[in-house]
Amino acid sequence: MKIRSFLALMIVAALAPVILFSTVPLSRLIQAERDAAVLSMKLAARATSIAVDGQWHQAIGLIRGLSSSNKLESGQIAQFNIKARTMAGNEGAWIELFDDSGQVLVDTSRPLGEPLPDTRARERARVERMLSSAAYAISDLQPGKLPDTWVVEVDYPVFLDSGVRYVLGYGFDVDDLLRALPAPDAEGTTYTVYDRKGRLLASNGKHAAVGSLAPPALLVAIRLRENGLVATPDGRYAMLTVSTVSGWWVAMSAPRAAIDGTARRTVLYSVSGLLIALLLAGAAALLFSARVTHAIARTGEAARAMVGGPTRLPLYSGITEVDRLDQNVYLGAHLLASASAERERLLSEAQQAREIAEGQNRSKDEFLAMLGHELRNPMAPISTAAHLLKMPNISPEQMRQAGDIISRQVDHMNHLVNDLLDVSRVTRGLITLEKKPVSLRAILAAAVEQTMGAMHKGAHHFDTVCGEEDYWVRGDATRLIQVLTNLLVNAAKYSPPQSSIRVTLARDGERISVEVSDNGNGIEPELLPRVFELFSQGRRTPDRATGGLGLGLALVRKLVELHGGSVMAYSEGAGQGSRFTIELPAADMRAADVADEALRASAGVA
Repeated sequence: MKIRSFLALMIVAALAPVILFSTVPLSRLIQAERDAAVLSMKLAARATSIAVDGQWHQAIGLIRGLSSSNKLESGQIAQFNIKARTMAGNEGAWIELFDDSGQVLVDTSRPLGEPLPDTRARERARVERMLSSAAYAISDLQPGKLPDTWVVEVDYPVFLDSGVRYVLGYGFDVDDLLRALPAPDAEGTTYTVYDRKGRLLASNGKHAAVGSLAPPALLVAIRLRENGLVATPDGRYAMLTVSTVSGWWVAMSAPRAAIDGTARRTVLYSVSGLLIALLLAGAAALLFSARVTHAIARTGEAARAMVGGPTRLPLYSGITEVDRLDQNVYLGAHLLASASAERERLLSEAQQAREIAEGQNRSKDEFLAMLGHELRNPMAPISTAAHLLKMPNISPEQMRQAGDIISRQVDHMNHLVNDLLDVSRVTRGLITLEKKPVSLRAILAAAVEQTMGAMHKGAHHFDTVCGEEDYWVRGDATRLIQVLTNLLVNAAKYSPPQSSIRVTLARDGERISVEVSDNGNGIEPELLPRVFELFSQGRRTPDRATGGLGLGLALVRKLVELHGGSVMAYSEGAGQGSRFTIELPAADMRAADVADEALRASAGVA
């Protein structure tokens, strides 16, 4: 440990008891001040809630007095209406009387003598709920009878000795609640009243909108019915208290500085004093340690130089033992760095080899699984046909059908094996192309002829766009027909019935393009980048109607590349169709030979 560290430790040891013994009373003082501020907010919020409850006590006392009116007992509804209008008093308040069917009998908000609407359908549930509860009920915020107005209401059940039952309602505009709230002060304290759902009823704040929901922090506390202090994201504290009369909530909100300001100032003064003490003690320690460390500075420099790493040459201090030690440290660091680099290289190579092996093993498993499915599919109909042939008294027609089934399935298996052999020969470079100048129009005609069965089976609409020009390339006619046949069969296989399939031939300078497009199933975005990889397939249907080994497009790309060309796939996504574009180097039309003319003749192209 350095001398400076020893001195720093001494300073800490001296100041630690001071800090420790001052922290406890300081924290208690801070907590006491904060508790006093919180209690003040709680009392203010409770007082405001009591003031709001006072308005409801007046309203409940008013309708309770009306409920005992002899006018109501004697059934003099008209005289009761006049008395209710007198007692409603406030311009924004009204009184309603409903019978037990929900029909309004008195509504002081309407002019005297105006016919009252039939309210039984609308108010029956409300009246039945009140009569069954036998207690008054204060509503939450609800729209008023006039546009852009908000009101609250208390309902009171009335049970007369004669057995007649009524419900009295007293309502008023929410603006009347402002009379119960304190006036805004200079410190930014606000008082807000929320209903049981957390909607704002009244507030003495500047930007309060009646009907808006409480801030999220307050809304959570209201829904959980939790009284107490809540911190809001806008840098304020809100004290929530719930009314036992209405179930409404009163929130007294104040800036956090009103609660934490005194505590923060106390902490600031205490921390400032401790920092000043630490600075003075540190300055004294530096002055004292400078005299002691000067004598051993050279030794310290040599010690620090030993940890410089293998790229740093050894330092020579003139002290034999120290120089020898520094040189040995340098050599050891160099050997350690070399060994570490070699180990990292070997680990990286091993990890890469492992990933390649796992990928190859996974590809092998997937291929074997697909191959098993594809070879098993034709086995079932072959087995069925074989059993049919063994049956006695089989008719010639049944024998012919069984033979056709076996022939078709064997052809399918032969096609799979040929695809496997083709891919194997292409990937190992064993295939030989007989390149000659050939016409792509003739190639396309031959490929279309081979795929007409698939086109007719799906009732697809097929057309070609070739123009008047002939298109010549240098290639192997058989392999180019195989390429186009694969693309056309894929377009027919992966398109719903009656889809449109188009082949377009075009020339762009020294390149000739062949485009096969359809409006079929399309290619999923995650499959599109690897659509030309071996065994790559899209999502299969449960009946495996679009089965295969995923070799066709891989074979297409290999054969096109052997012809010096390229192939690209495009699709907007599943159900959006697909487009495959092959580009091949153009050949001089005059270099066509007799073999190509024979191909054109066999394809029926003039």
